[in-house]
Amino acid sequence: MEKDDIMWWFTEEQKKLLKEVSQFVEDNIEEAEVYYAKKEVPWPLIRKIAEKGYFGAAIPKEYGGMDLGVTGSAIVSEQIGRLMSVTSAFVATLIGGLSQILKFGTEEQKHKWLSIIARGESLGAVCITEPFAGSDAANVMTTAVRDGDEWVLNGKKRFISSGDIAGRFFVYAKTSDDPTIRKNYGHLSSFVVEKGTPGFSLERINSIMGTENSGNVYLSFNDVRIPDENRIGAVGKGWTIMMAGLNFERIMNNLAVLGGIADVIKLLFHYTKRRIQFNRTTSQIPRIQELTAEIISQYRMVRVFNYNCAKQMDLGQEPTIDISIGKWIEGEYIRDIGLKAVQIMGGDGIMDYYPINRLIMIGKMNEIAAGSTETQKLIVYRFSSLKYNKPFRLRWNEEVNKALISKKKSQFKGLDVNDENVLKVIAHDYKVNPALYMTPEDVRQDIGGKASALIEVFENLEKEKLIVTRRDRTGKINLVKASYIGLKRAFPEEYYRWFPSSYKDEMKF
Repeated sequence: MEKDDIMWWFTEEQKKLLKEVSQFVEDNIEEAEVYYAKKEVPWPLIRKIAEKGYFGAAIPKEYGGMDLGVTGSAIVSEQIGRLMSVTSAFVATLIGGLSQILKFGTEEQKHKWLSIIARGESLGAVCITEPFAGSDAANVMTTAVRDGDEWVLNGKKRFISSGDIAGRFFVYAKTSDDPTIRKNYGHLSSFVVEKGTPGFSLERINSIMGTENSGNVYLSFNDVRIPDENRIGAVGKGWTIMMAGLNFERIMNNLAVLGGIADVIKLLFHYTKRRIQFNRTTSQIPRIQELTAEIISQYRMVRVFNYNCAKQMDLGQEPTIDISIGKWIEGEYIRDIGLKAVQIMGGDGIMDYYPINRLIMIGKMNEIAAGSTETQKLIVYRFSSLKYNKPFRLRWNEEVNKALISKKKSQFKGLDVNDENVLKVIAHDYKVNPALYMTPEDVRQDIGGKASALIEVFENLEKEKLIVTRRDRTGKINLVKASYIGLKRAFPEEYYRWFPSSYKDEMKF
C-alpha cells in the first residue's frame, strides 16, 4: 500500500483498515492464485476472511458486523478483489440482499440474517436474471403465490454468481399479474430462500470467463414453500427494494474488479525493465511507456471516481448517475487495460503464465454482468434528464445582434393570445433557434395566457398552414414550428437576416 492509495477524505480508521486488509491480502495472495489456477473453491481462504469479519464490513455492530459504512466496505471489497479466486464469492455475499435487508427488513430479520452474513456462516447470492429477464429486470416470470402463512415459488433463475456455493439466496419474484399494478412496478416482491428448501435445486453450473473457479448457476424453483417471515419488505415493493440496493452493490462490485489492477501495473514495470528487445529494455521504448501511462491513468481515474461515489453514499446521497458512469467506464477501461497490458508483454501476455489476459475477460464480463453497459447508459440518460432537463432559453440580444442565454422576459410577454401574436412568437423563435421546434410551454412562457387558449390558436394556425405541429400518440400537440408561409406572414424578410460585422454591404444579396 502506497500513500497515494489513500483518498484525502479517508478517516484515520479507514486508513488503518486499508493497511490491515492490504496486509491480509499480501499474506494470502499466493494461496488465492493456487485456487484460481486449480479452478477450485477456496474454502480455507473464505474461512480466513470470515474470521477477520470482512463479510460484515457493511453491517452495523448491533447485528454482529464491523459497521464500516460504504467507504469502509469499498476498501475491503477492493483489497479482497486482489484475491481473484475468492472475489466472486465475497462480492456475491456482500451484495446478496445485505443492503436490502438493512433498509427494508424487520428487526427480527436483521438479527437473523445479518448476523449470519457477518459471521460468514452462509455465503449469499442475488437472484434477478431469468430466461425471461436480464437487463429487462422488471420482466421477472418466477412467481410467488401466497398460501396462508407461506409463499409458493415457481420458476427459474440463471446467471447467479456463486450460486453453487451459496447457502442463502435473495430472490425477486412476481406476486401480481394485474396490468395496472405491473405498469406501476408493483408486481414484484423479494424473498430469502435457503439452500435445502424442498423443491429448490441447482439446475446447471456454468463457467464464466475470468472467474472459472466460481460457479455461475441456473436455479429451479418447483413449488418451493417458504414462510412469510422470509419475505423482505412489503408485498409489491420488490422493484423498489431491487433499485434501492443497486447503488451499493455496484460500488462494491466496481471496487472489487479494480482491486487487482495495481498488482498488474507492478508486474508490467517488473517485466518491461527485464525484457530486452532491440538491445534495450522494453521499458525504454516510448510506445511501451505511453501504453503504461494510459493504463495508470485509466486505473487511477476510475478508482477515484468510485471512491467519490462511496463517500457520497456515506453522506446520505444516492449518486445513481455517477455510479452508473463508474460501472460503464470501468468495464471499458479494464478491458482496454487488459488489451494494452497484453500488447506490452507480447507473446507472454497472451499466455496464462502471467495474470494479464484475464483482465480482458474480466473487463468484458463487467460490461455485461451486474447491469450491462447499455443499461448503465440508459440510467445515466434517464436520471440526467431529471437533473438537467430544466428551463433554458436563448433570447435575441440587439446589442450584440445574436442569440444569448438569458433569463429576461420575452418581448412578447403580456400580448393578447391571438393568432397574429402567437404566430409572431413562433416565427421569432426561428430567428433565435432556426432548426428547433417550440413546446407549447415555451410559447406560453413567451406570451403568457392559458394553455387551453394556446392550443386553440395552434389548431387555427395549423389549419391555415402557418405552423407545423408534432403530436403525441394521443393526438395532443407537443411541438410547434412556423412554416415558410408563417414566417412570411409574421415578419418581413429583413427581420430574419443576420450577417457578421465583417461582411460588407456590397457583398450582400
